[in-house]
Amino acid sequence: GRLVGRGVTDDKGPVIAWINTIQAFKEAGVEIPVDLVFCIEGMEESGSEGLEDFIKQEKSHGFKGVDGICISDNYWVGTKQPVLTYGLRGVSYYSITISGPSEDLHSGLFGGTTYEPMIDLTHVLSRLVTPNGKILIPGIDEMVAPLTPEESGLYDKITFTINDLKDALGHDTTIHETPKEALMSRWRYPSLSIHGVEGAFSSPGAKTVIPAKVSGKFSIRTVPDIDLKKLDQLVFDYV
Repeated sequence: GRLVGRGVTDDKGPVIAWINTIQAFKEAGVEIPVDLVFCIEGMEESGSEGLEDFIKQEKSHGFKGVDGICISDNYWVGTKQPVLTYGLRGVSYYSITISGPSEDLHSGLFGGTTYEPMIDLTHVLSRLVTPNGKILIPGIDEMVAPLTPEESGLYDKITFTINDLKDALGHDTTIHETPKEALMSRWRYPSLSIHGVEGAFSSPGAKTVIPAKVSGKFSIRTVPDIDLKKLDQLVFDYV
């Protein structure tokens, strides 16, 4: 009863579901009540290069008169109810590069005599976000759209448990104790994640090098009403 393979859920399965829908209408002899335009591309994981230019090129041709868009690339919250997603958090991606000595150094010779880029980088990264997810950059929380009673009530109707989240994580590493808190943190509030470091020693074993240049990468998931240009400035000024 299962399909097993690369891309079954992301994103071959959802694409086939649309084709099956058209097939069902055809076999039932029922006319589809709207016109459908399909745009299928397979480079989402590598940035969908060329898609933006293609959409602009076709806005007055193939996509002319389109009233609504449905993107079949998302997840279900649990396994008991289907999900219709009407919005996603955005993302702003950042890189911090710190240079020091003109070349890599030996810690036995130069440790304690020079500012070390890796130490400075970890110092900066550690001050971006707390372990429980609180963003430490001033001004970001103030831009988030306020929670209304109507929106708050929507979360109470969603079939989702903390155990669903633990199952998805594969471990009990959840920050929040209630499903509502977890879903709000996942959907309506910004988050900051640190993704990696370039230029530092990362192989197994011990190495006493002081890297001359390192880059740290992090991103912020954005929500309404965050102004992206203002967000950039807040991040730059803080760093």
